[in-house]
Amino acid sequence: MPPEPAPTPARRAVSPLDHRIEAATGHDIDTLWSYRDRGVLDESHAHLVDVHRELAKAQTGVVFYLKLLNRLSSGEFEVDAALFTRIARTMDQLEQATGARAAAGC
Repeated sequence: MPPEPAPTPARRAVSPLDHRIEAATGHDIDTLWSYRDRGVLDESHAHLVDVHRELAKAQTGVVFYLKLLNRLSSGEFEVDAALFTRIARTMDQLEQATGARAAAGC
């Protein structure tokens, strides 16, 4: 029986600017993050990767709260005061996440 293939590494980041960063640097995001972790990037590229990591983290928060809001409004839960409280709390969290994303540069 042939050995199982090595798992493909999961893409670590997804941001609206990934394709632009990749085009400008000539490297994919995962490679840039790896180079940053190993300390082989010059100062300007290291700064770019650091800012991109902040943006990716903020984007992940926005996506999380959007999906949660979608689930809450899907009809899966009984419509009552508790649901409206959860939706309001999720909207507040989504607002904070979009603010963090805006501050991170997107």
